Amino acid sequence: MAASASVSNVLPLLRHNPDYRRLFFATVVSLLGDWFAFVAISGFVTESTGRPGSAAVIHAASVLPVFLFSPLAGLVADRVDRKRLMVSVDLLRVLPALGLLASLRLHSPTLAISCVALLAALSSFFDPVAEASVPNVVPPEQLALAQAALGAVWGTMLFIGAAVGGLTTLAFGREASLVLNAATFLLSALLVAGIRRPLQHHGPPTTHGLGAQLGEVWTLARQSHVTLSLLATKAGVGLGNGIVGLLPAFATARFASGDAGVGMLLAARGLGALLGPFLGQRWAGDDGRRLFFVCGASMVTYGLAYVLLPFAPSLPLAALCVLLAHLGGGAQWVLSTYGLQVSTPDRLRGRVLALDFGLATLAVGVSSLVAGGAAELVGLATASWTLAGASILYGLGWLGWTRGLWRSRTDVLAAYRPPHSG
Repeated sequence: MAASASVSNVLPLLRHNPDYRRLFFATVVSLLGDWFAFVAISGFVTESTGRPGSAAVIHAASVLPVFLFSPLAGLVADRVDRKRLMVSVDLLRVLPALGLLASLRLHSPTLAISCVALLAALSSFFDPVAEASVPNVVPPEQLALAQAALGAVWGTMLFIGAAVGGLTTLAFGREASLVLNAATFLLSALLVAGIRRPLQHHGPPTTHGLGAQLGEVWTLARQSHVTLSLLATKAGVGLGNGIVGLLPAFATARFASGDAGVGMLLAARGLGALLGPFLGQRWAGDDGRRLFFVCGASMVTYGLAYVLLPFAPSLPLAALCVLLAHLGGGAQWVLSTYGLQVSTPDRLRGRVLALDFGLATLAVGVSSLVAGGAAELVGLATASWTLAGASILYGLGWLGWTRGLWRSRTDVLAAYRPPHSG
């Protein structure tokens, strides 16, 4: 990781690399709209149903379709023009985004959840494809910086989008937030369409059948402990991520703060996810061994911070717990993605990153469903402690399993990197 991650280094990268700049800002505007919509819809569904676990169901609907469609998305990403795919997906996402607006008019939580699920399914053809494209628009020595910046964008837009989304909902109503969300997909499509550099450099697939192409990914993971370990990383945070779906209930039921409180807790999540990638890269430095250790420690940190959430006596202290949790979550997500980017050949990168994204969202989706049910049965506090404990135990187990990687005498990313890396 040659270039250190800081705003001072990101700005020259954006200024001198127009293709990366377009990909970066397409991600910015799309995520901004996503979080505007999430604040509005989670508040709407929670109020309409009167059930504390309703927002967790929204959270599950936003991730489980990604797992279901990720294998297909990965195959498509490695076979078709990635730029055209992302533009097409952006244009298609406008329709369910407008469907969210209709759900408010019809006062239909079911329609809202269905539209969220459709948006998630389409996103499975965009997000991992964008990540797979990053190594094709930046030189290798700037890849860590470029990926950290994109990871920080997710947190930044959550921080800004959730906070401003809560205020926008209060000032102009939920419909305004949803209209803005639909508009961001159109702007994202325009930005991606302007990218001139090819987003993949490989030839036709060497295998043609669906099973054979998925088998290539399994063979890669089986032969490389680094790849398999990185693919198993995001599940640690994902298992506890159902707590995020309970944050609206904490804000509205525990602290009686409404959409503004929901926005504050989600903004704290975003601030952690903004700072986490830069802190994670600083801690990991240029050493793959430290990268693995930081990934494991981040899972444990995530769980410990969320263990404290139910003890928070006020909304600001609850926001601090959320912030600390997602410092770990943000660091772990970006570092594990970077590790897969540099250790995976370009011809397989779309499938590998789609699988990584799919496994992560499966863990998040299952956790969200458990969170919703547990909140109904045993209450917010016990549900949160259960999920946070799962992240802690997974993180400790993962650190034990990967002990040979983070205690190796050599840089494990260099030693285990598959041949002919993209």
